Amino acid sequence: MKKGRVVVVDDEENIRAALKDILTDEGYDVDCAPDGESALRMIQSETPDVVLLDIWMPGLDGLQTLKILKNIDADTEVVMMSGHGAIETAVKATKIGALDFIEKPFSLDTILRAVGKAVRSRRSRFRNGGLPSLQGGVAVEGRFMGSSRAAKEARRLIREAAQSHGPALIIGEPGLGKRFAARMIHNLSSRREKPFLEIQCESFTAEDLNSLITGAKSGGRMDLSTGGSVFLDKLGMLDPKLSASLAEFLGAVAFNADTRPRLIASVEMEPDSASAENNKPLSLFTGDAATTTIRLQPLRNRKNDIQEFVERFLDEICDEYGKHLESVDGEAMELLTTLPWPGNIRELKRVMEQAVLVCDGPVLMTEHVTTAISEEGGMGRQGLGVAPRKISVMTGKGKSSLTRQRTLKNSVVLCGQGLHSGIKTGMILSPLPTGSGIVFGDISTGSRVPALLENVHSTEYATTLTNGHVTIKTIEHIMSALHSYRITNLLIKIGDEAPIMDGSAIDFCQLIEDSGIEEQDGSVEEIVIEDTICVGDMEDGPGIMVEPAPGFSVHYMLAYPPPLGAQEYEYSYESGAHYRETIAPARTFGFVRDIQKLEEAGLAGGGKLSNFILIDDEKIVNTPLRFPNEPARHKILDLIGDLYLLGRPIRGRFIARKSGHTQNIGIIKKIRERMGASGAFE
Repeated sequence: MKKGRVVVVDDEENIRAALKDILTDEGYDVDCAPDGESALRMIQSETPDVVLLDIWMPGLDGLQTLKILKNIDADTEVVMMSGHGAIETAVKATKIGALDFIEKPFSLDTILRAVGKAVRSRRSRFRNGGLPSLQGGVAVEGRFMGSSRAAKEARRLIREAAQSHGPALIIGEPGLGKRFAARMIHNLSSRREKPFLEIQCESFTAEDLNSLITGAKSGGRMDLSTGGSVFLDKLGMLDPKLSASLAEFLGAVAFNADTRPRLIASVEMEPDSASAENNKPLSLFTGDAATTTIRLQPLRNRKNDIQEFVERFLDEICDEYGKHLESVDGEAMELLTTLPWPGNIRELKRVMEQAVLVCDGPVLMTEHVTTAISEEGGMGRQGLGVAPRKISVMTGKGKSSLTRQRTLKNSVVLCGQGLHSGIKTGMILSPLPTGSGIVFGDISTGSRVPALLENVHSTEYATTLTNGHVTIKTIEHIMSALHSYRITNLLIKIGDEAPIMDGSAIDFCQLIEDSGIEEQDGSVEEIVIEDTICVGDMEDGPGIMVEPAPGFSVHYMLAYPPPLGAQEYEYSYESGAHYRETIAPARTFGFVRDIQKLEEAGLAGGGKLSNFILIDDEKIVNTPLRFPNEPARHKILDLIGDLYLLGRPIRGRFIARKSGHTQNIGIIKKIRERMGASGAFE
């Protein structure tokens, strides 16, 4: 049984042959193309799961081919290949829609990891809990949503809807894959090469409606003559004020002509006459005899499917995180198959992901499942009857607070230059699921380094992480912004050094806000400081201490000769926006007398008058200060970033005198020692 279909596009015959042999041996169905034009013809005739696409080719180059390919099928995952790796090229490819970027010559592990990740990404693209992708009009592995009678009936109706030009209505609870079913209807139909327009009714605005109508009239976002599909996701949640106008627009789209789009909609509850009356677009489905209605049964009514999903998720999650679990214990499987799963397939996958992450042995046991359920908040609001693991950090002031886990809504990119390396660099920020943590990834090899204390390699001039194979430098500014916006799960793909930008964290704040923040299921507990901990010399410095407090704050004191002199600043955390205004704009600073030392050490190659406050014996050479105490504020910025290597927010008051990264890491280590293995202070 094939793992998926891969198309290899490269003008070098030996590379095509080698990749085909490797991937075929691993169970993939592989086709090859020598150039962009032939690859596009191949992709139009039969949609692959993944395309391995070389950047430097005669004729259409890789980036041009990528643009056209994404217009043909935006959901085909693309991994770019290049013998001339550059962050600018990777960023361009990511903006166009590439999932990953690997450099030649590549190792076997790199190729298999990239292709496996791409296949998994395509299969889980529609937030349906990892349902399989399409391959040439047939679901990969020959299945859709399990093997129960209900799943087979859903597949039959999807095929029926695909052969019709009439509307299709998909009904089902959250987490069942309604969006995937809609895409499957489109991809199995004769319209598969035409556009697929998705309208998110839950967040649909008047501005969106105007854009939709304008685009349709101008041949833009959805030209009425294209003959594609329009998917109205969560139609039941449409703003009633927009109901009549959207219905009027959609009513102009006749269903039975091949040259016009067909309508597909999803709702979470069975519509009645009243709901159809109040929701005019919904009446286009409920009142049409040609409508195909597909009812997706909840997972609790499909016990026979649960074991199949558990086994599939176990393999996928182990591949994703490099775990080596062999099986699920019988008792654990029995528990998984008897739970109510109010969040359906999506919730099952989240729990499996948590369970795999906390499992250290070869077999997933009941305790791993119950721990995962506790982390997920206890199966929605219905409860389980399973005793959750208690993870509490207690102090004399009471129990620590819980905050929702967070990631970014969308992938975003940022280009710049490394302060110490001097090379052009950048970063790609991508959402990660609950419980993943902050993870740095090498953009060339795919190797990952979790942003945790045990991976700190160096604190000289900046904080550097390593996993023994790859090193990521100067992480403190991006970590500071993530800490302050309470982003708990994120993949940060960069070269070997984070970009310096203007020397502050303000661009990272803007990047987070541009993407938007997504609240996730599950929570994280802050670390609560119970008594005073000290590192270094608090009288003359450098030193840092932390003491119990009702919130998080930092008091920083500098004592330099003029022109800086003595300065200090007290920061108390309120929100990401407050951090953006008070701390994030503070820039890196240094002295002319230190530049030679940095250059001799091979550092500061990217230092410029625009990204560094340069100070001589008499004055600040290159820029007015943004705050009178900007250097003290920047030291707080660095400390906030380093503290996030503990993996969760902290409640305590930090007092620092002339301290730097070395002292920051020192007090983090002492905090970890006091917490012990339980995660609570001992």
